[in-house]
Amino acid sequence: MCDTTGINRQQTRTCINQWVVTELLYQEAVRRGIVDREDLRQQVEAARRHLAITALLDRELGTNDTLLMPEPSLKAYFDTSAAAFVLREDVALASYALFAERDAANTFRSLVIQGTPWHEALQAAQRDSATHSQPLLVADHQYFTRTTLYPEELWKLARTLRRNEVSFVLKTNAGYYVLQVHGNKRQGETPDFAYVREEVRTRLLIGIQRTRYEQLVRDLRGRHAVEVLLDSTMGLRNQPG
Repeated sequence: MCDTTGINRQQTRTCINQWVVTELLYQEAVRRGIVDREDLRQQVEAARRHLAITALLDRELGTNDTLLMPEPSLKAYFDTSAAAFVLREDVALASYALFAERDAANTFRSLVIQGTPWHEALQAAQRDSATHSQPLLVADHQYFTRTTLYPEELWKLARTLRRNEVSFVLKTNAGYYVLQVHGNKRQGETPDFAYVREEVRTRLLIGIQRTRYEQLVRDLRGRHAVEVLLDSTMGLRNQPG
């Protein structure tokens, strides 16, 4: 039966209807003797074996170890394998704030230029009682590529700024942007560790799981005698007499 917790009456009806249809189809399969067919039994057994093996590997290989990997281990792996993570496209580490009005954007820009940290300037703008002075959209020290930093003119502006330089107020169809670039990386260069941290984590986890899998298989082979018997005619074609 489906779980109807937290869903409305129409969704409940749909869920129940799907369950009823599924049950009717299964009972019809039983009536016709389909569930007793040998080929179906083999498929069910194969599925059962597959699920059991998957559960075993989940337990033995530690799929949740990604949460336990200490940061120094990730950084050490990155430092020794940096060539494997070269950038396939340009990347910018940047912050931006979008305002509805130019005056609000200029006020925010002035705060940053005067030395106010970006996040503090954002907090000041967000506390402003005038709704039109508050930022519509913000990003604080995020990584962007050409496809994720838009509109297009914002990406073009990011490519012209020096490290930590604050842009002029950029007018777009969406409003007025203030942009600060904290770093640029080009295609083919080694990225910042922070940009590829999750990829590093994934690769390291796969390596650990592969090692554990190979050790598990060795242990099982050591505990069980395996004898493979091949039919002497297997793979042979009929030979002329």
